[in-house]
Amino acid sequence: MAVIAVAGGSNGLGLTIVEALRARGKHEIIILSRKDNPELEKRLETRFVAVNYKDVESMQFVLEANDVDTVICTINSSTDLEPERNLIRAADRSCITRRIIPSIFAGFPYPIKYPDSNVVAKSKSEMIKEVQKTSLEYTVFYNGIFLDYYGSPHFKSHVPAWPMFVDISHESAAIPGSGNELIVFTHSSDIAEFTVRSLDLLEWPKESYVIGEKLSWNEFVKLAEDAKGSKFNIVYDSEADLKAGRVSQLPSYSEMYTASPGVEAGILLAGEWFAKAELDLKPTHALNDDFPEIKPMRVKRFLELSWKGH
Repeated sequence: MAVIAVAGGSNGLGLTIVEALRARGKHEIIILSRKDNPELEKRLETRFVAVNYKDVESMQFVLEANDVDTVICTINSSTDLEPERNLIRAADRSCITRRIIPSIFAGFPYPIKYPDSNVVAKSKSEMIKEVQKTSLEYTVFYNGIFLDYYGSPHFKSHVPAWPMFVDISHESAAIPGSGNELIVFTHSSDIAEFTVRSLDLLEWPKESYVIGEKLSWNEFVKLAEDAKGSKFNIVYDSEADLKAGRVSQLPSYSEMYTASPGVEAGILLAGEWFAKAELDLKPTHALNDDFPEIKPMRVKRFLELSWKGH
């Protein structure tokens, strides 16, 4: 039984991974956190360990004192790279820690292909370079777009909704490109399960792909319409429009812009990538091949659970 440390395991994808680790029941788990969280620690029945992300030496001590074999990091921040960078360095210095999964979990290898495209790509690119400099075994996850982005409060997810291009609650869509380009949609629970199962592999590839389900935006919207029982208002933004900085606005965007400045530029860039079919992942090997018994959530089922009758 190996000790797995999850950094950022108190929310979002990190919390989903912790829950999947507990369900698997094969490893001892600790959650690395800036502060104690007795309530969540009790609910998860998982030990929290406070760390100082500014101090590499103290984190090295924490990893060694807790016999941490593998670190799973989900704390990547595009504005503050110090915590993850220092954690990677501490893991590399630890005489016990062997493996690390950095906080990439990207739609496709844009941190490698387009490292200077925006601040998110640049930050993820920097973390990939950081792990490449270490002696640690590592793997970088690519998983398409999070299906959770198109959920509702009626279907539990620790990953918040972020409805780019399809605003189901307002029955509207602004589709990039023709709408026929294929996209990988993967639910966070499946990403978490494949992440946990990958711990069983004797050797990790440098890149780990998770394929949920491939659909086009046109197919996705049709399934959303069926789940809602209504027709959506649909417009299309060509690749030329997006490159020129023109993106059709959806009702949900105003709230997204307020919550996170710079989102409009991110939506424009993502639209160009979708229009170029960048998220039609075609890896030579995916974790689905290693673990065929894992059946990822289907988009239709997800949309029905999220929106049917609501």
